[in-house]
Amino acid sequence: MIVTKSMTELRSGIGAVCLGTFDGVHLGHQAIMAEVVKISRQSGKRSAAFTFHPHPSTLTGRGPVSVITTREQRARLMVACGIDVIVEHPFTAEFADLSPQEFVQSILLKVFGSIPYVAGFNYSFGHKASGTIEILTELGRQYGFNVLRVEPVRVGGEVVSSTRVRKLVQNGELSAVKACLGRHFSLAGTVLHGDGRGRTLGFPTANVHFTAEQVLPPSGVYLLNSSEYGVGVANLGVRPTFPQQGITLEVHFLRQLEQEIYDQHIEVDIIEYLRSEQVFSDGQALRAQVFRDIERAVELSQYLNLLNVPSNAKMGW
Repeated sequence: MIVTKSMTELRSGIGAVCLGTFDGVHLGHQAIMAEVVKISRQSGKRSAAFTFHPHPSTLTGRGPVSVITTREQRARLMVACGIDVIVEHPFTAEFADLSPQEFVQSILLKVFGSIPYVAGFNYSFGHKASGTIEILTELGRQYGFNVLRVEPVRVGGEVVSSTRVRKLVQNGELSAVKACLGRHFSLAGTVLHGDGRGRTLGFPTANVHFTAEQVLPPSGVYLLNSSEYGVGVANLGVRPTFPQQGITLEVHFLRQLEQEIYDQHIEVDIIEYLRSEQVFSDGQALRAQVFRDIERAVELSQYLNLLNVPSNAKMGW
């Protein structure tokens, strides 16, 4: 859960707290949370995470950063890691201006007290990121709390970080992204009404509107999977044959949906890149290619043993 009520209510019952932005909740973040959960369970108390919104880069001079996970995705993933309480602090100019010592005194000690804190090897905090894990450890000695530093997780010989994952997503290196996250990269958004062109051509689609802050893989056609609606084929991009303003995610699910899903929140795992966006001479040429995409999606889904793949999908379309 995201805690927005009185922070004083948290001081009792928390065994340990992890600190960080946790964008992506990648393997490195999961290692930090595992330590917090272990410490808290040993003491019979709840585990907690202290994080921020918006992303600190929006106020630190680097400009907005495309996030790997939305706030809701991040919270859900943190809970899946065993975190019981999530405190999401507003990242304001005043908050960003706190010195490391002020951060410890007015935030950590006030909210949680002198309990164990867990952070990654490269954790930074305070004005202009002047606080480091070493400074936090020294402040812990002064104020009577322990700090556990978690060493980096490496995949393919390189440190797993949110920055690395963002670059991999933007480069379309989905298998490397999965290795760093421990799961498929996913996009979340709301299904909006489209122009109905897909239905007219014989393959109804869900038009997913995602927030502008989410990092995106390259434009193209992808195999994807949804825990609710199954396997699908999606075009991510500008639909060059029937152009419209902005980037969209237009999804055709292989199984027939029993009801309309307009205005529903949806999350889809981006499984594999199928092809680039193409301009077709007319709707029928596009229709023929989409059917080929569907056939390829069915073959890949069966090979990858994805859930919710209808056995007759190839014949049904």
